[in-house]
Amino acid sequence: MNYFDEKNGWELTKPGWHEVIIPVRQLSETLHKHTEMLEWIYDNIGKCEYHCRWQFDNDSLKYKFRYERDYIWFKLTWG
Repeated sequence: MNYFDEKNGWELTKPGWHEVIIPVRQLSETLHKHTEMLEWIYDNIGKCEYHCRWQFDNDSLKYKFRYERDYIWFKLTWG
């Protein structure tokens, strides 16, 4: 569910990367949506574990992208 440097925390994991934050409304819906988003990331972004980070938080879903093109594509797909 999470893929970031837990030792340094979210803010210090890859600072300067393009970030998307999506507020959580209903936990069950959000969990399903997060799973779909992760499937999309793995299917569409090459070497995603090198170029992306994500966190499932109590109040938000957070994603960071190394490349602006992946960030924009993600925003257009999941807005």
